[in-house]
Amino acid sequence: MKKIWLIILILSALAIKINCGGGSSSNPSGTTNVTLNLGQTRTASLEKEGLLGETAPFPSDVTSVRFTISGPDMVTIQRVVSTAGKTMVSETFEVTNGPDRYILVEALDASGSVLYRGETYVNMNGVPLTITIVLVSTQFVDLSISNVVNDYIDISFQINNSGNIAANDVLVYFLYSVEGQINCETHTVSVPAGNYVTRTVYSVYTSFYKIIVDPANAIPETDESNNVACDWSPEQCDAPPPTSCP
Repeated sequence: MKKIWLIILILSALAIKINCGGGSSSNPSGTTNVTLNLGQTRTASLEKEGLLGETAPFPSDVTSVRFTISGPDMVTIQRVVSTAGKTMVSETFEVTNGPDRYILVEALDASGSVLYRGETYVNMNGVPLTITIVLVSTQFVDLSISNVVNDYIDISFQINNSGNIAANDVLVYFLYSVEGQINCETHTVSVPAGNYVTRTVYSVYTSFYKIIVDPANAIPETDESNNVACDWSPEQCDAPPPTSCP
């Protein structure tokens, strides 16, 4: 009889261990140990990638990194870490388990403005996580041309910058045709953030024109496809920009 009770006690203990999740690395009702590593930063332009590699110093204007982890059923976690003398940042957090934990990382300048940011959503169930966050520049330039007016005495147009930082010393090529003769002029402009500048070019009897902003794509932009205004033949409008413009 004693043996029977002993067997029952052993089986009961095993059942309790199984129901409590014994032997599993997950812990859905607890916390998750999360390590956040910062990967390289890059500009918004795909052509200008790799501003900060994993072993490169932080840009001189970045003074700190702010981590924010939040979710609808948890207390928001926020931590600010100085980047002084560091080539990389790795921070570990204990995060309440649950779905769709929002992780936001921001690189700040001395005044607290956000220069770079990265974000992701992660489900957490108690299994330790190591996550690499890639930071992307929040500063961008986007140049375009609009409001071209040709009155056959001169041509006026606007160069717009819909970005949030100024575009300085922007090269502009102005090609135009007068009685079959193609001419090319060079202009240099600076366009404030979220603003525009107007230029008027004296070109008597101009019948066709092509205006190219930043012909060498020297300025990283979010959209490089809107830098040309053209009223010419398809061959001329589709032609690549000249390598020089006297």
